[in-house]
Amino acid sequence: MAVSVWQTVSATVLALGLICTPVAEAQDIDDLSGPVVHADLYARVKVAGFAAPVDLRQSGQKTRVDVTSGGVLQTYIGDRDKGVLISMTATGQNRMALVFPLDHAEGVIPLPLELPVLVRQATVKPVGASIVGGRPCRVMEFSGYLNQSGIICVSPDNIILQMTKQGRREPLFQVIELTVGRQEAKWFRVPPEYQVAVVPGIGGASASGSGGLIEQPMPPPVVKPKAAPGIRP
Repeated sequence: MAVSVWQTVSATVLALGLICTPVAEAQDIDDLSGPVVHADLYARVKVAGFAAPVDLRQSGQKTRVDVTSGGVLQTYIGDRDKGVLISMTATGQNRMALVFPLDHAEGVIPLPLELPVLVRQATVKPVGASIVGGRPCRVMEFSGYLNQSGIICVSPDNIILQMTKQGRREPLFQVIELTVGRQEAKWFRVPPEYQVAVVPGIGGASASGSGGLIEQPMPPPVVKPKAAPGIRP
């Protein structure tokens, strides 16, 4: 269930793999096989196929992606600690949030934004240096990631600022704005004006605007009628 829901949402908007954007200190490629250390950041990313840039916020195991398409704002909040994916849609006065299961483990993503994820599944070779969006980066060739190959440009803190698949002239994505720093907790909660629907089987998620729980509806308690005076049930 968790995998199929995640793949469905990924196919619509987050197939771009922007739901997982950890940051690591600059290291040699051979030293990037350890656990990924997530950091707080905000990134504005230009993604192939989208007219407007995508906004991404990261805080530990929580990630938020905001994208506007056709005048509709869609927001995805992934919390791997809680094991939930929240899909929020705002159209006019309507506000809806759907809560789905999400696998706790981090898997392979179609468009990674950090080098340690890529080197676990691909061969990477430095070939030069460049500038992307005014930021210096190392140019690297990669092959074998999701059976793809191409060129990436990686910042000193191992953020992939640009990825271009072999045979394409335009990048798959390019980071056009980046700020590393603490992200407020409110970005990873559902605002109170949203109507929330929880997929059965989750049991609740820490996502409400007040910091409480989103829980499945509970049936009302059964109240037994009182017996009339002098009559035994």
